[in-house]
This record gives sequence, C-alpha cells and structure tokens, in this order.
Amino acid sequence: MDLKIVEVVVLLIAGVLFVTWQFRDLRRAKEVTRQQREAEKHQATQQSVKPDKAPSMTSQQNDPK
Repeated sequence: MDLKIVEVVVLLIAGVLFVTWQFRDLRRAKEVTRQQREAEKHQATQQSVKPDKAPSMTSQQNDPK
C-alpha cells in the first residue's frame, strides 16, 4: 500500500513539473515570436521610409546643368 502512495506522489510531482516546463517553454516561444514580429515591423517601416528620402527622378531631370 505504501508503494502505491509513493508512485502516485511521484507521478503527481512529475506531472506538475512537466506542465510547469511546458508553460515556461510556451512563454519563451511567445516572447521570441513577439520579438520577431517587432523586428519585421521595424524593418518594414525602415524600408517604407527609405524611398521617401531618396531624391525623385523628376527633380533630377528638371535641374539645369
């Protein structure tokens, strides 16, 4: 009888540790995904800003030399 109690306690502890490990891994994955999305947004905004700063071809053509 004592052995069954020990087995149940060990399985409960293992289950709790497994669930804790899974939730921690899920939080890490969410954080990595969030950082990737922020980096993609930042990169997209940088790419959309670059063409606005570049001189247009019409202004270069209209300049007399």
